[in-house]
Amino acid sequence: MIFLFKYWDIFCEKLDKCGVKSIPACEVKADEKNYLVLKHDVETNVANAHRIAVIENKYGHRGSYYVQAYLLEKDENVKLLTEMKNMGHEISYHYDVLDSCKGNFDSAIKEFEKNRCLFETNGFSVVTVCQHGNPVIERNGYHSNRDFFRSERVRELYPDITDIMVNFKEQISTDYLYFSDAGRRFNLIYDPINNDIIKSDDKNIPFENLQSLTGGLSHEIGNIISIHPHRWMNSALKFVVKSFVFKILKAVAKTLEKVPVLNRIMSKYYYLAKKI
Repeated sequence: MIFLFKYWDIFCEKLDKCGVKSIPACEVKADEKNYLVLKHDVETNVANAHRIAVIENKYGHRGSYYVQAYLLEKDENVKLLTEMKNMGHEISYHYDVLDSCKGNFDSAIKEFEKNRCLFETNGFSVVTVCQHGNPVIERNGYHSNRDFFRSERVRELYPDITDIMVNFKEQISTDYLYFSDAGRRFNLIYDPINNDIIKSDDKNIPFENLQSLTGGLSHEIGNIISIHPHRWMNSALKFVVKSFVFKILKAVAKTLEKVPVLNRIMSKYYYLAKKI
């Protein structure tokens, strides 16, 4: 599938015509059924996220945008995110503190609190959060950044914050189908809460396009559709070229990370790859 803004526009319009409106994750009520959350992992390129937010706003949708903290260091990004908040979108934290702190919980808690305060200071309430995944980083003693909010210690420190990929279901007594554009195609993800522990990619259900995905939405339980705004663009040619480059870099990285001396270097690979 090619991720173009015009396709997201068509998708959002179709949802609107079907009477479906997305709400932010922070507004999903306890025991609520048959809701839709449009979730966005903003790892780079806030301008792209803003463009998608405008498209959604045009059709009355309000989504959840999980933003990496370093992006708030630029005033222009804060300005765009504030405009998105004023459209009714949720702006919150896309954290990766365990990876950043190499699994050290004391350091990770300090970093999380520092960045939580950064969001709050800029006017963005941190109610729900989402962990960031890094497919090549070497981890010792933990599975992924999700382990941060799996920790009872962390949850006691932040009882009013819910990780959408960890304890969202239990906190509000809900259930949902989880669709993601990870891997540069949409899939219905099998067991999204535990798929970092129990590898289950072969059980994911692929969708060829957004039209077919619309037909896969449940009318009995909630639906969460997760996208990465930096992958969406105007030009099909540009998308194809960047995807090709990404696949080459990923293949090289997967090969090089098997060499012990290069593990530390390859752990930084994500910070290059996310910009492609």
